[in-house]
Amino acid sequence: MSHEIKEVELSRIYLDNDNPRHDPIDNEPDIINYLLKKENVKPLARHIAEAGSMSPLERLAVVAHPDVKGAYIAAEGNRRICALKLLSDPDKAHLEADKNYFRNLAKRIGTIPSTLEAVVFSDMEYARPWISLRHEGEQGGVGTKAWNPDQKTRFHTQGGGKSNPNIQALLLKQYAGKKRLLTQEQLGTVSLTTLTRYLSNPVFRDSLGLTDNKTLNISVPEDEFDRVVTRFLSDILDEDSGVNSRTNAEARKAYAETLRAEGIAPSTRGITPYDVSAGPQPPAPKPAGKDQPQRRNNRSPDDRKTVIPKKFSTHIKDKVLKRLYDELRDLDAEEFSFAATYLLRAVIEKTATLFLQQQGKGIEGQLHVKLERAAKLLAANGMSDKELKVLRTMSTDKDSRYSPDTIGHFVHGGAVPTHTQSIRLWDSIEPVMAVLFSKLK
Repeated sequence: MSHEIKEVELSRIYLDNDNPRHDPIDNEPDIINYLLKKENVKPLARHIAEAGSMSPLERLAVVAHPDVKGAYIAAEGNRRICALKLLSDPDKAHLEADKNYFRNLAKRIGTIPSTLEAVVFSDMEYARPWISLRHEGEQGGVGTKAWNPDQKTRFHTQGGGKSNPNIQALLLKQYAGKKRLLTQEQLGTVSLTTLTRYLSNPVFRDSLGLTDNKTLNISVPEDEFDRVVTRFLSDILDEDSGVNSRTNAEARKAYAETLRAEGIAPSTRGITPYDVSAGPQPPAPKPAGKDQPQRRNNRSPDDRKTVIPKKFSTHIKDKVLKRLYDELRDLDAEEFSFAATYLLRAVIEKTATLFLQQQGKGIEGQLHVKLERAAKLLAANGMSDKELKVLRTMSTDKDSRYSPDTIGHFVHGGAVPTHTQSIRLWDSIEPVMAVLFSKLK
């Protein structure tokens, strides 16, 4: 038999010195060091720790070690085995910061598995054709065939998930087809990638009347929404329009301004948001009768007047930051939306600058650079990727509604901010801000 499935002890598996991911390396400590630096082992280990296991859809593969009796060499899964070795023994990492990283992760996963289910091949020659199917693409249909963007999005939509960035773009294409804004033949050539690039920009979404980046909830009349969507999709098909996937964030914002200036973007704003893909706007509910007492909904966080909720408290010693914070906490963001947006950006930047300064790190550079440094420091201190997601999005994604670039666009009059945008930014970043405030001396 060329292979069998059996339980293998983790401690008896050696990393592959001749793995295709790197030139030959003659010892395991150096392999671990290379994989940590070059092959994203840390996020893989974090995923294993947070999921509580490796993917049940992917088995490891090993072959018998030629020189060590009862031991094996990894044939498939070098990164996963490296991650498990580091979770099991963080001291295998070279740098002290990496050792602390894996110690913190190991506490989350609890018990690290000592044995693993693996496919044991009699030798590498038997394993090689199967490894090729795993790593060398479609190969005419016999290998792994990756999903295209539409297929990925359908999968996430079917499961009710919201993690795929193309979901809103696919919903918009489906809506346009249902309303016959373009023909099905035309919609078939509309690039999902281009749609997603534009819809990921909060300033552009606002020009369409969309209220978020996952659904087709709009706060404008449906006929005005249809008008701007038809123009947008038509411009994607027009090679001379300049609307394509190669544009940068500034070009997408400029296109949004063009739609406003030409009167194509909706002009009627502020109506109660509703999901336009679900059909016409529903009528207002009838008041409850005497025998049917009306239940009161709890108040939405978006309805508060101040960016920082009254229940949030912290102790700030820096006098400038304290004054900025107090003014933001008391300012009526509904009435003074520009001032609230500007103050929130000032509080974030001042806090990040003080934190980096007190940690002995550089404070030069724009705000997104400072936020990236702050995120790395907080990660080294044990904060999870989930906790730092918003901060990292702010520092790396210029199209995010949370990015300093987008906030600056509102501040400088490129679009009119709403108080809910500042409130939602604060609510998203509040846990990180609380940690940063607590670390300031």
